[in-house]
Amino acid sequence: MRIVKDKVEVKYLHRKLMLQLKKFESEKILALSGHKGHGYTKEVSYSSELDIWWDLGSIVEGQADQPRYWNAFGIGKPIPDKVANIICEINYPVEGINKRVAANWVVDGNDVLLVHSGKIGGGRAGIGKTAFIEHYSGIFEETDIEDLPQEITVIGKLDDKSLAYQIKNFIYEVARIKDLIVNKKTPKLVNKALHSFNEEFVGIKEYKNKREKISATVNHGLIVKTLKDILAARKKMVANDQQRDLYIYSTDARIRTVFEIKTSLSSQTIFTAVGQLYVNNIRIKPLPKLIYVIPEKPNKNLMKTLAELKIDVLIYSWKEGKPQFKKIDNLLLNA
Repeated sequence: MRIVKDKVEVKYLHRKLMLQLKKFESEKILALSGHKGHGYTKEVSYSSELDIWWDLGSIVEGQADQPRYWNAFGIGKPIPDKVANIICEINYPVEGINKRVAANWVVDGNDVLLVHSGKIGGGRAGIGKTAFIEHYSGIFEETDIEDLPQEITVIGKLDDKSLAYQIKNFIYEVARIKDLIVNKKTPKLVNKALHSFNEEFVGIKEYKNKREKISATVNHGLIVKTLKDILAARKKMVANDQQRDLYIYSTDARIRTVFEIKTSLSSQTIFTAVGQLYVNNIRIKPLPKLIYVIPEKPNKNLMKTLAELKIDVLIYSWKEGKPQFKKIDNLLLNA
């Protein structure tokens, strides 16, 4: 596993990223925007399918004359003569190491990954790396790669058909977290539920095998966000926290259903999922409905074991870069 530092290689990867997003471009729009106090009007790309806009490729000088690719993203279709707000920047060095920027290209086996440290700007109190990691619905991996932060999240895999959706998910997560912090929009019922169980919670930290590829969890955030949107569309009150990928809560602030989402069905992830479902929720009375979300159907023995443990299974598959959930409405009865 290594960070891409070579100028020619970074340029090549940057161009491939542009081509990946180009596939989703529906039109070019002259947008009024800006960064670091400098306003400008520039032609940006907009995707009606993703409902995001982007401006990729500007090379700007940073402190200590460390140039970086400046890649800006926003949500919604820019309107002429109105400011198109930049939600986040996914900037990486033109070459070498620049610890002042948050993104990097990392090679993990045969995979090229776009990773991020969680350091987000915004110019407002409370918005920063710590808050982002705390509220982020995806996974931050512990790494021991020299010159990388101790924890990183994988935004996407360069050759993955889901890359554009992964980037969209990351942008929407940044927007959600900024809104949560600035406007203090955490629902009171969720606060009440978390307070009821947080004091007695005995935590379990998911074990990360250093030999495993960090790309294994690349789609976790996208799956969480898609499932959350599906549940919300079905009028379910949905939230998440540091112990639960996703959960449904009731009007009296009780956690009713808990989802544990995994991107593989290896022995390690099975044991981890079962442990997390029980250890993180066993003190909740009555015990919530427990749902294990996985990308393939378990064998008969595992299905029997999960049934005996009263853990339901929700299977998802991929279609055109997006997760599709099978028979979800059956599982949501009494959820």
